[in-house]
Amino acid sequence: MRQALARDAQKAAGAIPTATPWVHTVHRAGPMPPLRVGIAVDISGSMSLAAAPIASAAWIVAKATALTDPDSRSATVAYDRSVTAITAPGRAPNRVTEFDASGMGHSLAEALDALEAGAGLTQPGAGRLLVIASDGYYGSSEAARAAARITAMRATGCAVLWLAFDPDPRPLPGTTLLELADPAQAATAIGRAATAALAATTP
Repeated sequence: MRQALARDAQKAAGAIPTATPWVHTVHRAGPMPPLRVGIAVDISGSMSLAAAPIASAAWIVAKATALTDPDSRSATVAYDRSVTAITAPGRAPNRVTEFDASGMGHSLAEALDALEAGAGLTQPGAGRLLVIASDGYYGSSEAARAAARITAMRATGCAVLWLAFDPDPRPLPGTTLLELADPAQAATAIGRAATAALAATTP
C-alpha cells in the first residue's frame, strides 16, 4: 500500500513513477533431481588396514542416497582382480557389509563398467556420483584403464569422489580426494564432499 500511495504522489507531481506497488518476490528452490550413485570398494591386500572404515563409508553413502529421494538409487561393487556385486541398484543395505581385503590386482575399470550399467552413471536426468574407496596403489596399466573410464564418465556430468583412509593416497586424475583420518567423522565429511563434487560438475 505504501508503494501504491507513493506512485500516485509521483504521478500527481508530474514525475516518472518509480514506486513498485504489488511487486512481491518469492524465491523457490527448484526440484532436486534424484541421485544415481555408484560405489566401488578396493579389496586388494593393500587395503587390509582400511577395510573396516571403508565398509562403513560405503554403507553411509548407500544409506544416505536411499534417504534423499524415493527415486534415488545406488549400487556397490568390490574389486580386486575380479568384481563382486555387493548391493544391487535400488537396494539399500540393511547392515554394513564387511570386506576381506586380501585380494590381488585391481580391476577398477571393469568395476566402473558394472556400476555404469547398473546405476546409469552416464545417463542424464539425475545427479550422478561415483565414489571410489581405494589407496590408489595400482600398476600403470591398471591405472591408465581406470583413468580413461573416469575421464569418460566425468565428460557426461558424473562427479567422482575418491575416499582414502590410509596416508599418502594416490587418487587417479579427475577425482575429488577426501582423506578420512577419523571414521567417526565419515558421514559428515562424505556428505559435504559429495555435495561439493556434484555442484562442481555440469550435468
